[in-house]
Amino acid sequence: MKIILGTGQLGIAIMDELLKDNANEQLLLVNRSGKLNQQLPGNVQVMAADVTNKHELECIARDADVIYSCTDVPYQDWGAFYPATANALAYALSKTTAKLVFADNMYSYGNVAGTIMQEGMPNTAQTKKGRIRTAVINILLHSGKPFSDRVAFVKAADFIGPRIHKGIFNRNFLDKLYGGKKILLFGKPELPHTFTYINDFAWAMVNVGSSADTFGQVWHAPAAPAISVKEWISIFERQTGRQARVTILPKVIVYIAGMFDRLIKELYELAYQFEYPYIVSHSKYTTRFGTHFTDHETVAADTIAWYKSIQK
Repeated sequence: MKIILGTGQLGIAIMDELLKDNANEQLLLVNRSGKLNQQLPGNVQVMAADVTNKHELECIARDADVIYSCTDVPYQDWGAFYPATANALAYALSKTTAKLVFADNMYSYGNVAGTIMQEGMPNTAQTKKGRIRTAVINILLHSGKPFSDRVAFVKAADFIGPRIHKGIFNRNFLDKLYGGKKILLFGKPELPHTFTYINDFAWAMVNVGSSADTFGQVWHAPAAPAISVKEWISIFERQTGRQARVTILPKVIVYIAGMFDRLIKELYELAYQFEYPYIVSHSKYTTRFGTHFTDHETVAADTIAWYKSIQK
């Protein structure tokens, strides 16, 4: 059985990819409530569990061939959530033969000042969230424990696509684009920036999890060539027929706002991502699996189609 921890945008996309490969695949989705607001086939079950509880994860892992971990919580809760989840997963793996594919991001590399990000880069981030992500990698992949060779990390850049609620091109962006409201950005939106289409990320997770030679390693999910945030906005403008009202906030304003809003404070420490080119290489992945990524126009069209579907 394949287990998916988390039923957010990535977890659902992974489910969709697995069912495309095999409509009869036995899947177990795990979230906090044990419920999902969509109809599922009979071979897909949903259960409630606390992924920070090592004994609950051990019970889940006993029946798992592969676990896809893609849970998330608000940024301000990362400090408690991710170390506990990593330790619970480590315990569950040590007690079973399950394999783990862990969905990750680029934060552990820290501010690379425009250097193209490769899988072999050191995890030297000095930000709080970067250090948290590095600790997770060290617990699960670099601990030297016997289970480490059954763990693979798949890293993505900033998400884009349907069901995205955290990131620049999320539902709020489209609300403002269609509503003629101000879209607030900071940094240098004219710089190239890699975005990972959520379905490409899911496909990469499934490919890595279905292969025998991919574990004990880090992989970067494939993504369309980096273009600027401004160019992305132009694509959305063209496809929607709407004109974006963009305001670039000075960094000091974001800093001051962070004194009064915890989420903005958490976002501020990631400001470096928009002060330099932010480019991710996925050449290791394409060498192993071949080239596949969704082009910019299709990404925007799929995102808009999803947005329109939830307005009905």
